[in-house]
Amino acid sequence: MTTAHSPLHDPERDGGRWVPPLDFALETARDALAKQAGANIHDDRAMLTAAVVLDLALRALVAALDAEDAR
Repeated sequence: MTTAHSPLHDPERDGGRWVPPLDFALETARDALAKQAGANIHDDRAMLTAAVVLDLALRALVAALDAEDAR
C-alpha cells in the first residue's frame, strides 16, 4: 500500500520567507519550547503539533542566526 507523502518542509515551496531579527527568533523559540514541554507524549495530535511548532521555531532561529552571521 502506498501512502501520500507531504514533507514538513519543502525548500522550493517554503523558500524566500521573512527572516525575523535574532532576538525575536530566540524569544519565539524559547516560548515554543516552554509551551510544548508539557505535551502529552501519548497523544498523537499533541506530538504532531509540537513537531510542527518546534520545526517552525527552529527554522526561524537558524535563518536569523545565518542572517546575523552574514553581516
